[in-house]
Amino acid sequence: MKTRLWWLALPALLAVGCGPVESEEVVIDELTGQVLQEATTKYDMHRLLEDSHLLGHQWVTAAQVQAFLVQQGSYLATYKDPAFSNKTAATLIVERSTAYGISPVYMLARIQVESSLVQSGTSTNLAKATGCGCPDSSGCDAQYTGFGKQVECSAKKLRGYFTDLDAGRATVSGWKVGTAKATLDPCTVTPTNKATAALYTYTPWVGAYATQCGRTTVGGSSLVSVVYHRYADSGFDWGSASTGCVSETAGTTVPNLGCVQSSSDAMWRQCVSGVFTAGSTTKPGNCTQSWPWCSSATLGRTVPARTCVQSASTQAWQQCGVEGAWVSAPMAPQGGAGPVGACFEMYWL
Repeated sequence: MKTRLWWLALPALLAVGCGPVESEEVVIDELTGQVLQEATTKYDMHRLLEDSHLLGHQWVTAAQVQAFLVQQGSYLATYKDPAFSNKTAATLIVERSTAYGISPVYMLARIQVESSLVQSGTSTNLAKATGCGCPDSSGCDAQYTGFGKQVECSAKKLRGYFTDLDAGRATVSGWKVGTAKATLDPCTVTPTNKATAALYTYTPWVGAYATQCGRTTVGGSSLVSVVYHRYADSGFDWGSASTGCVSETAGTTVPNLGCVQSSSDAMWRQCVSGVFTAGSTTKPGNCTQSWPWCSSATLGRTVPARTCVQSASTQAWQQCGVEGAWVSAPMAPQGGAGPVGACFEMYWL
């Protein structure tokens, strides 16, 4: 993926450490032609981020992401993607990230690194927001053009990297924990965790922000560390896991007092102070949000949340969503996911 640069906001970074700060040397990213600032925070090129940084923040809501985009003066704060039923950028970031178990805060950092859109008031690079399907050696793949498709592509690819790494395999480009491999800087890196191996699979450059080796004229994967920590540690209230319960059935974090009809046994469980209650055959009466099974006329029975079904009457794809409502899911046959997350099951005509 091409490493596109954001504008590094100096006040936040200059607050790190003590003593006098030398003047910044301006350099131009040789991949993008954009401005790079000399790093004031350095990262270990063998361990750029923790696994929890790329996979955490599953409780973050679209409302929080929207507020963050507004705070940053982002063009994305007002953007709606016509290819995804006019969903807002914030909704797509949260839905598509959490559908694959990827952190929405990491996704914001990735978008900023690749296209500057989080902190830019213009739509420049919107069609290639995450750099997904955009190798350094050629242009972007047309099938991934568009904001929603870019977020989907990025989250899906990252999940694929972790799937390989979790199974003890190398990623598609040969990165693996504990195995030395050359980047394009070139540097010889031995990832000490899965997150670092995944980052180099996505962008095989160390770049200017690591303590060892990296080139000062390329942002590289080390830049992702800078931006992620700036966003995650900025003081913005991202909430915490205690504000809800992560549900495999819903494929997202259910808010406090939210209720889920489990896909495994059809029992109702309610999130109370970060913990699901024991199962019940009846739905609690005080649910703040519910994820029941949906009734399908096509199948002649009910199916769990996130199930995707091609309608017998219209041939259109739909997905079982919040409050038992069916929602349009035109991308389900191509990507195995709909607007409320990865399809739990899929039923073609």
